Amino acid sequence: MAGGGGSSQGIHYVPGTELVMALNHWRLAIDSHALNFPGAQHECCDISQADFRWFPYAEILWASPECTHHSVASGRKRIQLDQVPDENGEVLPVDAAERSRATAWDVLRYLERMILRGKPVLGGVVENVIDFQRWNLFEPWRKGFELLGYDIEIIHLNSAHAHARKALWSPQSRDRFYLGYVHRSVGRKPDWQKWLRPHATCPDHGAVRARQDFKRKDREPWGRYRTQYVYRCPRAGCGQVIEPLALPASKAIDWTIPAQRIGDRKRPLAKKTMDRIRDGLERYARHLVVPVEGRQGKQAKPLDEPTRTMTTRRETGVAFTPFIAELRGGASKHRSTTDPLCTVTASGNHHGLVTEGLAVPYYGTGRARPLSQPLGALTTVDRYGLLKAQIEVEDCLFRMLEPEEIGTAMSFREGYKLLGTKRERVRMLGNAVTPNASEILVSAVVEAITGEDIEPAAAPC
Repeated sequence: MAGGGGSSQGIHYVPGTELVMALNHWRLAIDSHALNFPGAQHECCDISQADFRWFPYAEILWASPECTHHSVASGRKRIQLDQVPDENGEVLPVDAAERSRATAWDVLRYLERMILRGKPVLGGVVENVIDFQRWNLFEPWRKGFELLGYDIEIIHLNSAHAHARKALWSPQSRDRFYLGYVHRSVGRKPDWQKWLRPHATCPDHGAVRARQDFKRKDREPWGRYRTQYVYRCPRAGCGQVIEPLALPASKAIDWTIPAQRIGDRKRPLAKKTMDRIRDGLERYARHLVVPVEGRQGKQAKPLDEPTRTMTTRRETGVAFTPFIAELRGGASKHRSTTDPLCTVTASGNHHGLVTEGLAVPYYGTGRARPLSQPLGALTTVDRYGLLKAQIEVEDCLFRMLEPEEIGTAMSFREGYKLLGTKRERVRMLGNAVTPNASEILVSAVVEAITGEDIEPAAAPC
């Protein structure tokens, strides 16, 4: 089996698989991969120039071709960004910034070489960005698989909805294109739907396996979750739109890492970043994941939603309000989250994080409640006031996500080893495939090849 990045970790979770070889042009990435998979052969080379006659045979091939010129961020623009120093003054080496990953044609070249040996690759997966399918040579490239004897399946999957058996579920919204393929000599096709229907809850039917539904019925499926497709309840006569289960971004955050008050920073945050935090506070008044650079239209999001897509740059920060309200007793009313909590007593939890607006009853014995919950019974007396925490951006705490947190958001297991500077590690993570996605896709391929069922992930309790 050949593969690289996060895909190798995900593939490793599939029963009966063994990593044979991993290829990449970037020495640091290959050396990092070798630390985690010492038993496999590792090759650092210009893959476009590699002579596959001398490469080992793999029954399954995972490939993540070069994607920069398919991405919304053009290749040249990305290269320029890579050479801009980050907050630590770090830039990427040229081999990481300019050459990216293997080209799409090399996938077919390897498959053809193995067929000429008389041992066709039995199946595999190709991963890329969503816009890869809009490549002007996509149709002849896809046709190449069919001419080589493969049945193919075009898949659009968000990593947040890849419900793996063993890999961590990714608390990240990451839309990607996948092409699954199995050689016709296998005699079976993968049961893709078994692995691509995420767990969800229908208001009327409870726990279900949601079905993907593209909005445009007049063309081939393509696109991103919510924009071009949704998930629906599969029960007959229902079909209402439902939300697949997904982990919140907070699952990736190490809350023990200290942050700095924005107003105390020596290097002020960019105006756009400050504006995003203000907008996020206005909309959510709770912990936020904040994009500090990148494409237009990116907004701060609350931590109880999946993060934005992790790219090859360290461009996501965490902002949150810095005080605790003490609900009962004590000598103080509130204190900063940079200070210790007041004593936690046996009488109960009396520490409240001020994060959202409250509806406050000023008659009777009712309790204040967040606006995200229903109000108490409304009487003929006007009895509710609106309390909104007035939070200044300068008083929020802010820090960048650490590579280890980004690794968790990418579904990497704890303890996965990466070499290099922070920027280099983030680059490797942003270029990787989330292991939970590769696990479920390769599971479908392995089932078809072996004829043996693999049990998919059960719904979480």
